[in-house]
Amino acid sequence: MNAMDTTTALQGATGAREVTGPDGATASALLEAGALLPPGSSGREDADTLTVRTYTHAALGERSVVRLVPGTLGEAEDLALDFLGLVRDAETPEVGQVRRETLGFPAWALVNDPANGHHALALVKDVERLARQAKSRPGTAKEGFEKLGDRLGRAVPHFLPTFFEQAARIFLQFDNTTYAAAFFGKAREAERVHALAVDEQRQRAVFLEFAFAGALTVKALKQHVKDLAARLDAAEAWAQFRQLAVERCAAGMPPYASLPQDARVLIKAAGLPRVEAECDLVADLVASPAAVRAPASFWTAYRATLAVLAERRPAVRERMLEIMPAGLDHGTKSDEFWLELLAECGADRLLTGEDGGTAAGSGSAAEAAGGVDAADWLSRWAAHRKRGATVCDSSPATLDL
Repeated sequence: MNAMDTTTALQGATGAREVTGPDGATASALLEAGALLPPGSSGREDADTLTVRTYTHAALGERSVVRLVPGTLGEAEDLALDFLGLVRDAETPEVGQVRRETLGFPAWALVNDPANGHHALALVKDVERLARQAKSRPGTAKEGFEKLGDRLGRAVPHFLPTFFEQAARIFLQFDNTTYAAAFFGKAREAERVHALAVDEQRQRAVFLEFAFAGALTVKALKQHVKDLAARLDAAEAWAQFRQLAVERCAAGMPPYASLPQDARVLIKAAGLPRVEAECDLVADLVASPAAVRAPASFWTAYRATLAVLAERRPAVRERMLEIMPAGLDHGTKSDEFWLELLAECGADRLLTGEDGGTAAGSGSAAEAAGGVDAADWLSRWAAHRKRGATVCDSSPATLDL
């Protein structure tokens, strides 16, 4: 089958051009889950076309190599196969839509510095060999990647960030978040040591990628705050940090202990009203399921903010009653602290039926109160206080409630 026949057959097999796509909301959800959609199904910013790329080689005769490649990675794929002597056909039909991928290694090197791309391609076989060792011999693989990084750093240091990120992804495939986080840190260190230019959009994407994977350490986050403040104007630095903090929490990671302090530094530098900015941030963080594991420092730092937020958004009170704070110390003192926080937010009044609300907010408050089952909350609170034991210490605040 020649190249044109192969492409035509693939189009016919997929039927992508004739398929009616899902509605916008469904398409967005499917794309988020990694689905392959018909072309033009989603207008999301991170949507990418899936192309058919056909390659020929003298040694293959009439046979051809056909690859399905996201559009943003197409040029890198062409350059990589050109290195092997394959020539791409001019036509690259679009047969679907996928979520956009961040350029990794060696793709980033081939697209951004093709003249030095041979340095990246020369390491591909070694990277594949180390990837096979990463599961059974992670220590050996780690040392191997570090040695390759030393070689790459001497010749083309601007390739180091994507190289170390690729090493991190390999360890993530085997759930080794410790080594993945270490190599992600090396990628950021290379940017600082070699004073490399940073693509803000790409870096935001990789930070979110590793946050979702649980391989973004608190140390990396704190350094990221410093880097953002040094590299960007204050407003943009705050916007990027805020997005990362919220997305990280949405991915299942609880707010880290010093998040309030880091946020306040950026808010102050941006000249934003602190109360408003903190209320917006805390509202998003508390809404996440991971908020139940937030450390005591988070609740202490945002204690006053939560009271203001609950006054402005009564639904937050109900959310506070849903949370059983697993991140607090096990003890009566921590339990008393939590009940005090609920009282300051007005959440306790939803349990006692005392919250009649103001004239402007009575409807919202009543609606929230209607969704709270005091007996259910008390049962969950009692179970939380026992923490798996059969009994627990007496809590005067609980008895008073």
